[in-house]
Amino acid sequence: MNALLRLFGSTIFLVCLTTTAYGDVVIEDAGIAMSREELAYIVSTWPGQVQRAAANDLGDRIELLNQAMALKKIAEEVRAMTPEQDGDEYWLLEIATRKMYQRYMVDRFLKTIEVPDMSALAQERYETEKDKYAAVPPRRLSSHILLLCPAGSAECDRNEKRAQADKILAELQTGADFEALVLAHSQDPGSRQKKGFFDKWLEPDEPTVDRAYRKAVFAIENEGDYSGVVISAYGFHIIRLDEAQEAYYKPYSEVRAQIIADLVTEYKNLSVKIYDEGFRFTDDLYIDGETMEEIFSQYKTGD
Repeated sequence: MNALLRLFGSTIFLVCLTTTAYGDVVIEDAGIAMSREELAYIVSTWPGQVQRAAANDLGDRIELLNQAMALKKIAEEVRAMTPEQDGDEYWLLEIATRKMYQRYMVDRFLKTIEVPDMSALAQERYETEKDKYAAVPPRRLSSHILLLCPAGSAECDRNEKRAQADKILAELQTGADFEALVLAHSQDPGSRQKKGFFDKWLEPDEPTVDRAYRKAVFAIENEGDYSGVVISAYGFHIIRLDEAQEAYYKPYSEVRAQIIADLVTEYKNLSVKIYDEGFRFTDDLYIDGETMEEIFSQYKTGD
């Protein structure tokens, strides 16, 4: 249970920092008191396992109350800070607290927003932003023979490898068996064991595959046809197009949920912006211009 109490300590802090004692005092120490209402609320926020531990074990209960009171004492220390006594530390805490209040109020406001039915707008967005939501790019499957000769390598003769690749391509073009040539010549261990099959659907912008290979795959017109000799960072390829899927658009039913989710997010963000604007300057604004100049003058540029 001690591990659970340690993990739970940070949660207690958040509750104790914001509570105010009301009603009868049920615990008091060093001038810091906790009311029945306050303690009941704190306990109600504990996870069930912690509540049961405190209810059934006096030692666990005392430890939890000790943590709660310690954190309230810290909270009281914080509230006692002043700019005169604590200087920058006071203002750093004050600014951080205001930002926390802002996040809290925005989150609270978000819970009150009633989002209208987005169905009609979602259908309209599908039509106007089809490429964003529904476009599926063309994809292709391929097989290849690779004569390994990395660019810049001193361990292979690129002219010799190119001549060998030209010879293999000529054999294929006269009807030689592709898979037999794979077994005889390909130096790509991964695809060689699969009769040259490159087990990955390629899209035109696939970032994990060499650009020269991708470009060559999409240049082949018909399934079963071969590329010319393709030079990549790995060496010399002869590629066969195995299967091609043309680009298409997903139907509205498949992307409707994503479009509506985006619309809801946009609606909430706009609502929060309008809510925030309600706290900006009003017609009752007063600014002491002389003081403003005094504060900002030290930050002016030397233009």
